[in-house]
Amino acid sequence: MSDATPSVSARPDVETSSSKRPKVFHLTSEQKDDKDDSFDTDENPSPIKNHPGEEGVSPIDVDPITLPAVDGNGNGKDKETIREKGDVDLPNMARIDKDENGNYQMGNDLTEEGEGDDGDQEGGNDETPMVETVPLPEEPEENIWFDLKMAWQGKVYELRVAGNDMVYDFRDVIYRLTNVPPVRQKLIGLTKGKLSPELDSTRFGTLGIKDGSKFTMIGTPEELSFKDPSQVTLPDVVDDFDVRYPRHLDGKNRVSPADDPRNLRRIEQKVKEIPITIMNPPRPGKGLLVLDLDYTIVDTKPLIAGSLPADECARPGLHRFLELAYQNYDIVIWSQTHWRWIEGKLYELGMLGGNRNYKVCFVADRSSMFPIFSMRNGQSYQHEVKPLAYLWASFPQWSAKNTIHIDDLSRNFAMNPGEGLRIRAFNSAGTLEGLRDRELERLGAYLTNLAISSDFTLVDHSKWKKGPRPYRPDRSRQNERR
Repeated sequence: MSDATPSVSARPDVETSSSKRPKVFHLTSEQKDDKDDSFDTDENPSPIKNHPGEEGVSPIDVDPITLPAVDGNGNGKDKETIREKGDVDLPNMARIDKDENGNYQMGNDLTEEGEGDDGDQEGGNDETPMVETVPLPEEPEENIWFDLKMAWQGKVYELRVAGNDMVYDFRDVIYRLTNVPPVRQKLIGLTKGKLSPELDSTRFGTLGIKDGSKFTMIGTPEELSFKDPSQVTLPDVVDDFDVRYPRHLDGKNRVSPADDPRNLRRIEQKVKEIPITIMNPPRPGKGLLVLDLDYTIVDTKPLIAGSLPADECARPGLHRFLELAYQNYDIVIWSQTHWRWIEGKLYELGMLGGNRNYKVCFVADRSSMFPIFSMRNGQSYQHEVKPLAYLWASFPQWSAKNTIHIDDLSRNFAMNPGEGLRIRAFNSAGTLEGLRDRELERLGAYLTNLAISSDFTLVDHSKWKKGPRPYRPDRSRQNERR
């Protein structure tokens, strides 16, 4: 792999600026009434009104999918024909059809031979850049703690930092005590040199600081800092690289993110500080489906900008997919944005506050995430993660054996790579390319197949379009400790 980092245009979670997009095709109010949130078929294509000056738009060729009927509690009326009790061999990816007796069965294979999860499919290519990354080379210092005293504004604060914590964590402790952002923290008397932000990925125990040290911090709390509203803007471009961690680590000085004591400690901290608010109680015997929001089930940019109606921003077949998944899974939405944004999006999409045949169990936002550190192209790299252990700690009925995490960025499940399933990002709402998207159709059938298994850790999700397949014998050791 070349050391040169490719230049890309990236998608922020919340975007405010407009950019050029392909022409959109809106439905009229009469056509929306007939849309019925179903997959388009040759027999009943969704009508699209031509814009003035546009050429005629041909019907979209999308195969039908017939879903089992569900009641208000998400219970399938013919469920036992789809999911047999106990352990059985997992079938290949299949469509859900009716047999000659009217029972729902797994039908023909949805994928062509040789088609993987990253090939060219309907709805366009996934252009998210993917690079390899490896954990930091330092061996974490275990069971070494530093008790420090910090003077600030006439008061003395006691801090406790672990040797295998990052400098980032040390600054975060100061921030939570004083509300002084890390970029404004000037530390005097702690180290010989400046503790710059470039050292955030450095283990605190390698700085040569002695236990019991005293230092002074100078900085202004966030709420007292003057901000000119005209100068406060959100960035148009953020680092939207996706990263892939190797299954096997070379060298004994590296530790996987899931095994790093620092990361495990951060999970415990989140469990204590960020309680989960339940919207609908979990149901006995159901698995856990964790769904990302932005660019996984909705094209966020036109939704935030208001350039398209909310129902046209949703990924095709969203509600039918959720109804099908709800038969076997409790649904949790986990988004890398603030709760007020998530709530608004879910109401606009009709996922909350309506009379759907599915319910969202609860929502997690960015406050329950934290950054981890690795090496990318020889340089330190930081990105946030969604650790499933944060959810499992409050709900012991869920574990790696019955949890699946769906996201368009695999870096979000770096702490649980075995439970993560990456799908193609959806960023083409309002275009013919977007209307042809069948990702949720295939994913719904996959989840139904997966629910047959009593242990998801034995299933490899990396080629999910070919159906649930068993892991090779070299399954990563992270599941051995669960």
